[in-house]
Amino acid sequence: MSQHPVTIRNVLGLHARAANLLAREAASFESEVQLEDPVSGRRVDAKSIMQLLMLAAGQGSALILHLEGSDAEVAAAVLVPLIDSGFGEPC
Repeated sequence: MSQHPVTIRNVLGLHARAANLLAREAASFESEVQLEDPVSGRRVDAKSIMQLLMLAAGQGSALILHLEGSDAEVAAAVLVPLIDSGFGEPC
């Protein structure tokens, strides 16, 4: 299992469009992909847009991306930059 600290940088936070983009990308990997809010301890399946939205992660939220599986390294190489870039939105 690998863990990667990430920060939600875009102005609108992890809103519907960003959550959909993340869920779609995460679903393209065989590995288990979870996103954790270390403050609340809540961990959700990053392949589920509904679970991602329930994190209510606003701009500046520090989260942890958990990956486990055969393609976890490749998933990290795609998902970490996606989140760090603010999902292609203004930061």
